[in-house]
Amino acid sequence: MHRDTQDFRRDGHGQRWSKMVMKSGTLADRLAALTLDVKRSPHSGLGSLDSLLAMLKKKGRREALMALDAVAALFREQLLQSDRKLIKFESRKLADLEQKNKQDREGLLSEWYLEDQIKERYFSFILLLDGLLKDQQELTRLKVMGVVFDLLVEKPEREDKLLEMLVNKLGDPEKKVASKACGFLVRVLQQHPNMKLIVVEEVERLLYRTNVSPKAQYYAVCFLVQIKLADTENALAVRLVKIYFSLFKAATAKKISNPKMVSAILTGVNRTYPFTKGPQNLLDHIDHLFRYIHTVTAQVGIQILMLLYQVMEREGAITDRFYMALYRKMMDSDLLQHSGRSSSLLNLLYKSMKRDPETMRVKAFIKRILQLAMTQSTPFICGALIVISEVLKSKPNSFRAKLFQAPSVSSTAAPVKEEHSKEGTSRLPITDYSAAARNPLFCGAEFAPIWELRVLSQHYHPSVCRFADNILRNKPLDYAGDPFEDFTAIHFLDRFVYRNPKKRTEDGQSGARDMPVLSDQYLNLPEKKIPDDERFLHRYLTQRLKQKKVAVGHDDMDAASDVSDSEFDKFLDDFEKNEVDEDLDFAADMNDVSEERGSIDEDGSLFGDDDDDESVQGDFSAGEKDALNAAFSDSDGEEGDDGDDAMGDFADAPSDEDAEDYDDEMDFDDD
Repeated sequence: MHRDTQDFRRDGHGQRWSKMVMKSGTLADRLAALTLDVKRSPHSGLGSLDSLLAMLKKKGRREALMALDAVAALFREQLLQSDRKLIKFESRKLADLEQKNKQDREGLLSEWYLEDQIKERYFSFILLLDGLLKDQQELTRLKVMGVVFDLLVEKPEREDKLLEMLVNKLGDPEKKVASKACGFLVRVLQQHPNMKLIVVEEVERLLYRTNVSPKAQYYAVCFLVQIKLADTENALAVRLVKIYFSLFKAATAKKISNPKMVSAILTGVNRTYPFTKGPQNLLDHIDHLFRYIHTVTAQVGIQILMLLYQVMEREGAITDRFYMALYRKMMDSDLLQHSGRSSSLLNLLYKSMKRDPETMRVKAFIKRILQLAMTQSTPFICGALIVISEVLKSKPNSFRAKLFQAPSVSSTAAPVKEEHSKEGTSRLPITDYSAAARNPLFCGAEFAPIWELRVLSQHYHPSVCRFADNILRNKPLDYAGDPFEDFTAIHFLDRFVYRNPKKRTEDGQSGARDMPVLSDQYLNLPEKKIPDDERFLHRYLTQRLKQKKVAVGHDDMDAASDVSDSEFDKFLDDFEKNEVDEDLDFAADMNDVSEERGSIDEDGSLFGDDDDDESVQGDFSAGEKDALNAAFSDSDGEEGDDGDDAMGDFADAPSDEDAEDYDDEMDFDDD
């Protein structure tokens, strides 16, 4: 050992030791020696680099993967340039050598030669990576994809080939590999935003290959949907819209179209279209969308309607055909089975009714919303009442007077000309309200009072009662939360058993709903600041606290938390029998409404003159917009949303939270 150490010291660079290890050392030692030889002198270490590349070609997967890490690290850390691509020797300008002396010329030629040799070996390395990406083992493909990604984002050399390899893995038969490739592509654009157009072009080539599988197209669309656009990227947005519509036509032309693919395409169009500028030739597509809307699932249908609204709003007018399609789609029973679709529907209804100049059509929509709410859960009812309240805010006082005006018994109805009928023909006079009418303009909404609000004002849920009663009284709702979170059964049960509610992800106002029910801050709040559905709990805890404060220095939290089930049940019984709460005595509220507004008078006005009520604001204030956005905004907000869209984005679009994890939402069925 001593002799070997002395020999190593005399050999300044350890070349003799390296040669010995390369011949008789373990695999790890040989890799370390070869790597050290290349790092020590790239000029003389080209042979060692060739040996490392040869190890990648061996069938032994362990040896190849160990060599893969070593070679990739050499190219990333030492051999490749970070700011430019390598240049071939024959592409050099010999004129640069004329002004050099002999020594400098030889040195420069040596550098040129080394760069040329490294470029050739790097290309060989990429070809080996391409072969490993086709390995039968899923873990091997995942590991090689990570190497390809690192080289692509760190070095410009052969980035076109690396990008092509990464895009091709979107068609991998294994779902985990394909979703990982999608996540890598998203991260590429995060680190290199200027590559958006290049990446889109490569993905487009994949989409239009003759032998591409539907699964590969689906993952490609899921990637395109996640591209974040800026206002200045009009050309890219237009190109994406053309790709989406081309795929949409191809997908809907099949006898059995995959709803997940169609949904992903429509999500992409909805997110991309706001970034296009100028008129787009979409008339043919619009007609196709209208024909297709009634043959698809509820989720796809609402996405089509959202797209149609965007296109028509850009054109400056919302057509009667759109309102008919929306009115009819509201009766789809599957539309309200999922909170995401329900919120999307409510958002679209809000925007559509706000822009609608036809009073009776808006009344027809409000009637249908309330009819749906009568059979739905509390979160949807509260969301529907919020929409109605905000629509009424955006309209002038005269609109509210017409909306709640009862029809005169002696009135006669004139024949109504049918919208799509031949010229000169007319339909029968409309004398009654028809809930089954296809066209909201001709459903007879003017003959139907909004009696559903009266029923909802006596609902079992206190918040529903207050919302409905405030609309009847023409008062603001003063609510800035998310009804699809705040009024769920699980949220109520969490509070009832004294569990802290889930923390809200969005930044916004924090109120009593965000406080633990046993905290001093919650117990010290005045009752008027407590949500209606929690007042009985707050009242019990505060009363219990007063009874328990007997001992000196007794802690408030201990007093509130020392609650037995029997005591709480007894309080609830007493509360229901003996307590008369102003906020919960809805019969009294109805009497107040009658006294304030008066009974139905001769001119058919149901609630009297609106001039004495609070003034209705035509536009939202900044605070109201923020509150509505906080209540109904989607988790992944998009750049370029319309500033007038006070209800936020209800779209059930693919999330941008984690670009690498698609396992749950990408369960693609080839059948």
